[in-house]
Amino acid sequence: MIENLRKYTGLIIVLFVLVLIGFLFMDTSSMRTSQGGAPYVKISGRTYTDKEFVNLGDSAYQLTQSLAQGGDFQLYSFLFTLAGNARDQSEATLNFFTNRILLRSAKEEFGLYPGEEEIDSFIRQLRAFTGPDGAFSQEKYRNFIEKGIGRLGLTEADVRELASDVIAQRKLAEILGSGLTTNRELVAKRIALDSQRISINVTRIDIDPIEEKIDPSEEEIKTYWETVRDAFRTPEKRRFSYVIAKPTFPEELAEIPALAADATDEAIAENEAKKAARTAKIAQARRKAQLETDAKVDDFLYNLESKENISFDDLATEDEWDLKVTELFAANQAPDDLKATLRSSSSQGTASDELFRMNVTSDPFSKISPAIAIGDNEWLLARLDETEESRVQTYDEARADARARLIAELAAAALKKAADEAAEKIKASLAEGKTFAEAATAAGITNEAISLPEVTAGYQGDTTKVPSTLFNDSKYTDPGSLAEPVIESDRAFIVHVGTREVVKSDATATTVDAQVSQATESNKISAFTSWLNTRNEAADVQPLFAQ
Repeated sequence: MIENLRKYTGLIIVLFVLVLIGFLFMDTSSMRTSQGGAPYVKISGRTYTDKEFVNLGDSAYQLTQSLAQGGDFQLYSFLFTLAGNARDQSEATLNFFTNRILLRSAKEEFGLYPGEEEIDSFIRQLRAFTGPDGAFSQEKYRNFIEKGIGRLGLTEADVRELASDVIAQRKLAEILGSGLTTNRELVAKRIALDSQRISINVTRIDIDPIEEKIDPSEEEIKTYWETVRDAFRTPEKRRFSYVIAKPTFPEELAEIPALAADATDEAIAENEAKKAARTAKIAQARRKAQLETDAKVDDFLYNLESKENISFDDLATEDEWDLKVTELFAANQAPDDLKATLRSSSSQGTASDELFRMNVTSDPFSKISPAIAIGDNEWLLARLDETEESRVQTYDEARADARARLIAELAAAALKKAADEAAEKIKASLAEGKTFAEAATAAGITNEAISLPEVTAGYQGDTTKVPSTLFNDSKYTDPGSLAEPVIESDRAFIVHVGTREVVKSDATATTVDAQVSQATESNKISAFTSWLNTRNEAADVQPLFAQ
């Protein structure tokens, strides 16, 4: 065999070279999974791994948050724009990663390559790295690089890449928004409207007397219920078996006795060292107990998933955890244990909220909750035992709510009608020369009419007597006229404008300039956001991880 191979040494060398060339020129994007982790998301036909997501998505999101806390608007804008209209932290980080990938493609498409000096300048201007004198602090920057981002698995290069992307986003927004102009004259008019001083008369119609007179018949209530019966549903209810795993911390070491007032420096130093040693031992013991509990929780879930013929109850007993079983309950009526606040910084709500987010499939293990972090150091593990699905309520069950809802709708319609009719009567009385107060009384309004000689954009009146939006409700109304009735949930206001005048200021021109600049910047952001949304839709983003 060896002799035969020797005969073809030349041929083998040629084949080896061809294979090597093939590796050099092949599309390596398909090999990323083996080199960089598990497939996580596909964007524009390309697969990105979980490691890439963590680096450019999750960790970079946290990095941007950390830097933005210094008060830099550019970073906030970058973060919120790329995160999009996310419903939770998980979606925000996925959006951030996806849109950052799309932005990087645009950098190539538009030739946006910030130079090293430009990146240096951007970083030196970040408030996160500003010292007490307001200038760039090399010490703060080095501390951040060496101590602040290691926990995220990032390096200085990642900070510079983020800076490059933020600069590119700003430049791309400039390009995309270059054709959008801001009408200075319209801005000036808007500022003039917001700079008015208005004299106003106002009166109020309450809904309570109207609502008290509404008494729908049984037939009306049933007809209403039949029309909107799907709006009246029972809540979904679930029953769980659960355990709460908490570490058992050892008793703390005895306190180090205090020294006498005349203790020597050596004694004080020795005493402080003992205190530090005690604190370290307590912390170490607590950490050990916590790690032991964490390991037991991991083992519990692993054994439950991987071993046959072993139940949730058996494992709980084996681990000497107190197994509890609930009755059927709705998410907002959970037992006290399950009202515990979630400990995870990326999740909000309670343990009950997390349990009701469980999505049960044909896989039996889907009825087992993940380890839910609650309290200061506890874990909740639960099994879904029973589900009572939400259903449409019967008429008897829904009658009280249906009646209340029907009365509320009828009262709201009657309130608007009463306000419109009162406004017409007041207009007629004003035309006859009556005062606003007299006209309101003549229209049958029993509440006192209030006169306000000066209402400005910053006006804050008694909202039990006037609408909170009084200035905006009246700023377009001609003097001597009524504004449109202001309808709120439980009352309506009739507003009469006496006089209007614009308060002029030496700073008006500066204000106009500032608002024109803000509007221009807003146009750029809107143009970029619109472009990004279009690219996102075309990218056909496909999450590849279990949801």
